[in-house]
Amino acid sequence: MIVYRTKLLKREIDLGLEIKGVTVPALLIKLDSNKSFEENLKELEEKLSSAFFKGSVSILDLKDTNLSEEQLEKIEQLLKKYNTKVLGYKTENTKKVVRKIPEITERKSLKVVNKTLRSGQRIEYDGDVLIIGDVNPDAYVIASGNVIVMGTLRGVVHAGANGDETATVMALKLIPQQLRIASFLTRSPDNPEIPEYPEKAYIENQQIVIERIK
Repeated sequence: MIVYRTKLLKREIDLGLEIKGVTVPALLIKLDSNKSFEENLKELEEKLSSAFFKGSVSILDLKDTNLSEEQLEKIEQLLKKYNTKVLGYKTENTKKVVRKIPEITERKSLKVVNKTLRSGQRIEYDGDVLIIGDVNPDAYVIASGNVIVMGTLRGVVHAGANGDETATVMALKLIPQQLRIASFLTRSPDNPEIPEYPEKAYIENQQIVIERIK
């Protein structure tokens, strides 16, 4: 079953707490030094509740902050609650950087494909895939992480191919022949309408949900 929604979403939030896209699909999170830790934590949860950030990875900007290990743990637990993974810390504090070096080193880099995939072409990658171009019918994109298409996605796409249900698929025009996230599968209708706006697909309540991105 596939669910469609229309919702106004912001990629960059310009209130006190900063959540910015630093590279697809990573987020840079910076606490507001003029607010208490509890206020920052509450505001962070309000922003992360947006479906747009579901399944993303994040970098915590800890410059000009003096958080305890307990406070860092609370932030990480909150991010985990909304399926947002911590990639690392942006800070001059060496101890905090060392704490995350193994995770950063082991993570696969983003694969950028700077061309249109034509019929019969196939991309497979253990990590996130960004395609700057279209994915034509009968072209295949398979990734263990997220798939982002800066064009029209008309082919077959499988995100979270290793079973990651937090993976997402984003495209400027999302009309795939077949779309899979982990073990969930859906197809476009025979004569689909061409969307006039970018969309994002993800898993929620054991079904694939597609939302408009603005």
